[in-house]
Amino acid sequence: MSVIIKSLKQLRQTQGLSQSELGKKLGLPQSHISKIEKGGADPRLSTVADMARLLDAELILVPRNLVSTVEAIVRGEDGQHPRWQIDEDEEL
Repeated sequence: MSVIIKSLKQLRQTQGLSQSELGKKLGLPQSHISKIEKGGADPRLSTVADMARLLDAELILVPRNLVSTVEAIVRGEDGQHPRWQIDEDEEL
């Protein structure tokens, strides 16, 4: 779970959102967000999923035998460059 929480913390920081602001959106005090991010609290899966959605991300379960395939697609075979990207002239 710590990898997920680290990723969510990075997303929060990249978006310029404070722990307090995220907490307000989740209905949780800033101190609890801090504990989650520091590993001092074991959040419910629903809380982690809500955090992800508020940060415009989604949690996805992948069968263990497909993890390396999914990682190769997302990160690229070299671990740096994804094997896909959004076409610049396409609108989302």
